[in-house]
Amino acid sequence: MKLLKIAIILLVCNIANAQSFIGYTSDNYSGLHGVALNPANIVNSKFRTEINLASASSTFNNDYFVADFNELFSGEDFDDSRTEPKDNNNFTISADVMGPSFMLNLSPKSSIGIITRGRVFSNVNELSGVLFENVEDNFDDNSDFTIEEDNFTITTHGWAEFGVAYGHVLLDNNQHYLKGGATIKYLRGFGNAYTIGSNLLVDYNANTFINGDGQITSTGTIQYGSSNAFSADGDGDFKLEDNAQGLGADLGFIYEWRKDPLDIDNMSNAAYKLKLGISITDIGSINYKDADVKVYDVTNSINEAQFNSEEDFEDKLDAFYTLVEERDATKVLLPTALHITADYNLDSQFFLNFRSDLSLRKKGEVNTNSIDNTFTLTPRFERKWVSVYLPLGVSEYSGFQAGFGFRAGPLFIGSQTILTNLLSDSSQAANIYAGLKIPIYKKGKSYSKASNN
Repeated sequence: MKLLKIAIILLVCNIANAQSFIGYTSDNYSGLHGVALNPANIVNSKFRTEINLASASSTFNNDYFVADFNELFSGEDFDDSRTEPKDNNNFTISADVMGPSFMLNLSPKSSIGIITRGRVFSNVNELSGVLFENVEDNFDDNSDFTIEEDNFTITTHGWAEFGVAYGHVLLDNNQHYLKGGATIKYLRGFGNAYTIGSNLLVDYNANTFINGDGQITSTGTIQYGSSNAFSADGDGDFKLEDNAQGLGADLGFIYEWRKDPLDIDNMSNAAYKLKLGISITDIGSINYKDADVKVYDVTNSINEAQFNSEEDFEDKLDAFYTLVEERDATKVLLPTALHITADYNLDSQFFLNFRSDLSLRKKGEVNTNSIDNTFTLTPRFERKWVSVYLPLGVSEYSGFQAGFGFRAGPLFIGSQTILTNLLSDSSQAANIYAGLKIPIYKKGKSYSKASNN
């Protein structure tokens, strides 16, 4: 149990990647990261061009572990009792690195961009936290226990993206402004592994045999799949795999309401009073043509020494349970999501942004990653060379989170959870991100005016 907790915390702290950049992407100067959220952001932006040198963020979210990050930062151990076991607990670790990328205005009405990214998602859905508690407590006490697990899924996937983004102004008639955009992505797989448990029943009888071992009796099915990097013969590290390719896409539209077109020249940062956006990201999949997928009937009764004699999970399945199906290819579905945003311009320097991120993938879908549904309200101060934002959000697993971030010219840094992590002793999520860019701003106003088009 302690090793599991430590492993998850180390994974969160050592993945130098990113997921959503919540807070920063509300900024009109977010550039390429705004394009990753909604490709329509690429056209009529604040920049003649922008070059992303490197940016990264990592996110951990769950409804099982409860942490006091002040203890973590001080080097103290987490209290073992700080868990909230349920019949169906969930964990998400996501990561996203944006590599060298750029965007360029072709004209006031069209823009293009090239975006490179590396991403990692790991989802655990509907795994019994009560199982964790029972296994730890009863093995320690040498007591009998029974575990019933209807269905659970564990999916880990890493991939690289090379995307071409294009945006165009569709409507511009003083008060009403509409633009659309799309990003087409070539995908290469870094590695994939997943496990699905169905109708599992595990009974542990501590009444010992002569050799002092308990008896493990189980029923149900387990489906296990892995790509070459994660197979029994692989090293378990993420790396570009042969025969693991796919296509993906992001689509989006943005509407702006310009309340008083005659007063646009007094709006130093934004021409709109209200901006509404809608986008769908991560449409697509990756096919792993060289993979091992196996389905096992785990109905059996073995003693504890037998079970512990095999070290790896896949070796245990092969040694003690019945293989009922096998194939050598698998398809991984990307974490397709719907994003809806609304940005209200209070006085050209202060803005209020609302953002909803909703998964379009079903939890527990076979070999599929999914985002956590999140709603965020972000007040921000925004100028050409500096922005400050305060994201306040609610996640379906970890509840309320408060963060902080800022942009200073080419540098941005922030977190959607930092205030909660520092002020609360019961955090269930953690996030941090940072990036370095080369922004080349437009001269004068960065928005189009219908009278000039």
